[in-house]
Amino acid sequence: MNKKVEKFLTEHHLEVNGNYAYGIIEDYEVNAKFTAIYFDNTAVPLSFHISCYTTDDQKRNIEKAIHAATIKKISFNFTPYGLYFGITDITLGKLLVRLEDVLNTIFKILTENGALASANCPYCGESLDTPKKCKIDGYTITIDETCANQINAVIASENEDFDQSPNNYLRGFLGACIGGVAGAAIAFILYFIGWISAISAAVAAVLGSFLYIKFGGKKNKGMIFIVMGTTLVFMILSVFLVYIVSAGIAADEAGVSFNAIEAFNYCMQKEEFSRLFVLDIILTIVFSVLGVSYQAYQLFKMTKRKKQI
Repeated sequence: MNKKVEKFLTEHHLEVNGNYAYGIIEDYEVNAKFTAIYFDNTAVPLSFHISCYTTDDQKRNIEKAIHAATIKKISFNFTPYGLYFGITDITLGKLLVRLEDVLNTIFKILTENGALASANCPYCGESLDTPKKCKIDGYTITIDETCANQINAVIASENEDFDQSPNNYLRGFLGACIGGVAGAAIAFILYFIGWISAISAAVAAVLGSFLYIKFGGKKNKGMIFIVMGTTLVFMILSVFLVYIVSAGIAADEAGVSFNAIEAFNYCMQKEEFSRLFVLDIILTIVFSVLGVSYQAYQLFKMTKRKKQI
């Protein structure tokens, strides 16, 4: 964790462990998370989860109050266990300067609107007689043991239903193929303007995974292998297509009565042509791996199911 952020959090009675921090502030259970933006450009550098129980009416009032406070560069939402908010600024230093006031404002709004603090279960609102610390989305959240058992029973039932549902690999594969065709078309166009890029593979992987799910494919590990494998195959096929078309064009220009496939086979017997072909295949594989790696990571997170809290 950033040293300045760690200093701020420890001064506010939170215990830092890696990029997470946990403790009690203003009698509310608080989790904080620091995210290095250069590792995740979709994240805010600092986010907090405040465990508290609120009714629907209280949630609406709290939401109005936070909006009325006009806190700059903040995003927030309610979770089943409390309030999450993420905050950013032009620089981390500027963020830390105003973070004290932001926290005071948030805690004041929660208290004034009757949000129940650490003495009550943030899930059901009842007195926390049998507390159990649970790991939920990386946060440490204390809820009543009875609630934890009920939540785990629901998770187990949902996982059982998921395991018994059909995989629909064929329908998912069709979606992945459409994504692969789109990526191959982009690669084909880019190659003729002199580029070999990871962009086409990334497009194929993103579109392929989207259509895999849209066509009814199951979000499991099989989806990752099918989408990534299909993307790689279509990227390699795009190189074959480029060279076959190029060989056919060259044959026409030379007045040779070869079709495109015959011209390709003939040219592959030439050392220079075959060397360039193999080199482009290797480069395409490398760029394809680069292009699909981030999407593979996202798919892995998507297919990872919660076992229990």
